[in-house]
Amino acid sequence: MLSLSHFNRQTIKGDIFGALTSTIVALPFALAFGVTSGAGASAGIYCAILTGLFASLFGGTNQQISGPNTGLTVAMVAILTSFVAQSPDNGIAAAFTVVSLAGLFQMCFGIFKLGKYFTLVSYPVISGFTSGIGVLIILSQLEPLFGQSLADMSFSLSMISSNNTLLGLSCLVILFLWPQKYSRVVPASIIAVAAATVFYVLSGVEIPVVGAISSELPSFSLPIWDSALASEMIKSALLIATLSTLDSLMTSLTVDSITNELHDSDQELVGQGIGNIVAGLFGALPGGGATMRTVTNLRAGGTTPLSGILHAIFILAIVLWAGEYTAYIPVAVLAAILTHVGISIIDWNFLKRLHQVPLFSAGLMLSTLVMSVAFDLVTAVLVGVFIANLVTIRRLSEIQLDNIKLCTANEAEHLSSPEKQLLTSMNDRVLLLNISGPIGFGVARGLKQSVSESDQNKTLLIDLTDARFVGITSTIAIEEIIVSYQNQGRDILLSSVCQRVVEDFNKLKLLDKIPKQHVFETRLDALSYLAKQVSG
Repeated sequence: MLSLSHFNRQTIKGDIFGALTSTIVALPFALAFGVTSGAGASAGIYCAILTGLFASLFGGTNQQISGPNTGLTVAMVAILTSFVAQSPDNGIAAAFTVVSLAGLFQMCFGIFKLGKYFTLVSYPVISGFTSGIGVLIILSQLEPLFGQSLADMSFSLSMISSNNTLLGLSCLVILFLWPQKYSRVVPASIIAVAAATVFYVLSGVEIPVVGAISSELPSFSLPIWDSALASEMIKSALLIATLSTLDSLMTSLTVDSITNELHDSDQELVGQGIGNIVAGLFGALPGGGATMRTVTNLRAGGTTPLSGILHAIFILAIVLWAGEYTAYIPVAVLAAILTHVGISIIDWNFLKRLHQVPLFSAGLMLSTLVMSVAFDLVTAVLVGVFIANLVTIRRLSEIQLDNIKLCTANEAEHLSSPEKQLLTSMNDRVLLLNISGPIGFGVARGLKQSVSESDQNKTLLIDLTDARFVGITSTIAIEEIIVSYQNQGRDILLSSVCQRVVEDFNKLKLLDKIPKQHVFETRLDALSYLAKQVSG
């Protein structure tokens, strides 16, 4: 979040250069995303201005540059198309209400400290998700590039030789072949836009162009609520909020790795949320942290939120004084830029190594990719995360089960010599259940099963010397073991229950079910008590 400490002579020069450089990179993308969304070039431009400004003012990552991006644009295309088809009168207004509602959800994510959980997504899910977005972007650019949609696609020489397609393919070649060392001075996207615009002006060919951007500021529109679209509006807003959150926090993590600083995830979500609320009110696309633009700002010297604020101001100045010149920019060059983005964000590195990774990880990545393209991005992420978490829980449960040892004197290698002597002296009349480490809900079934399969004619000592956390489900499992033993008239004892586990047990009043004289501070005390009982 911007504070007075950010304004100082040492950083302001770097912030100005960072803002200028990131503006040069951002402009072609803002235009391209706006045109592709169907809302017009100005929707992309003002997204870069509004989300860039407010996310920098109120966000938690100093160098973050926000604006429209690939995943959000893909989602917005689907939302606009669906809403307009269902409600021709209110569809567009409802779609931009969704943007503001998404911003409100993002603010709630930040206020309720949920930022850290969004980065706990397994890599195969992220890889499949981003690759699916890449495929969707490529498919969406077939029509502006070749003049035909995917459904009507039938390649022919005449189609490829059209002026629009030749220009687009030529720009695509420039984007791929422009040397990386020159991109630091002049980005390939700027070269492609300049070359395409000069070609259009000098050749006089008839090809689709972006059209002029009005120098008037966008008008404010109150949100509307269409009851017929209510459930879809909420679902779409959650999708936009999730996508923006993932993009922003992943970009923040990238900044952290470069600067060795730590961002504030929750504050970042508040800032991004405010930006999207305002963007929706002015008919702009939803935005989020943009990795390439943020890194560009960072490399050029931007170090404080002031760089993001200046970035927004510079774009606004260009629109107000040079917006009319976008009338000469061919749509084909923007299609080429986005096709290049789509191809670039597909995780080719992971795809090349699919045969090397575990079968489950490869299947998870590919299934998430396919679901992103065939169904929708929300379904893909939710299903992917659900499956990944189930498998992770199962694997963690297997590891945690190794921390549960049911043993007699001959098997209790972890005991001290005095403890082992005491346990041996009782002639296997006592069974020791040692629980160590954190025990989550996935262990409960295995815990009960291991005890049920043992000889329940013996006294059971549950030792929690090394237990640091016992979840509610596992607490209930221990409670059921206690009740089962007591119903059979057998003794059951507890030892070494730490304060945190005591708190876990007290939630279910578990300790009330065991006589106080059967709860011991140490394992040695419990074994000494049992030895006296047996000898007596």
